[in-house]
Amino acid sequence: MNRLITSTAIPARAVKIEALANMTASFESFCLASGIEALAEMMENDAQTACGPRHARGKNRRAHRWGKTKGKIGFTAAGGD
Repeated sequence: MNRLITSTAIPARAVKIEALANMTASFESFCLASGIEALAEMMENDAQTACGPRHARGKNRRAHRWGKTKGKIGFTAAGGD
């Protein structure tokens, strides 16, 4: 009779910890991408309100679609400071 000498046990705790870390990283990436997309939509809506449709010309326009400013938008990962 042949006996198995190789352990088939999976280190369940280590696998769960790794899966949780991967899931957390994926969720943070999803949140960051979703936040960037939401900000882009909000800024485009603000530009549309102030300037009218893209490439439109008109006397009633209150602003232009160009310029720059210094600023920061922060993102803190879960569990971060």
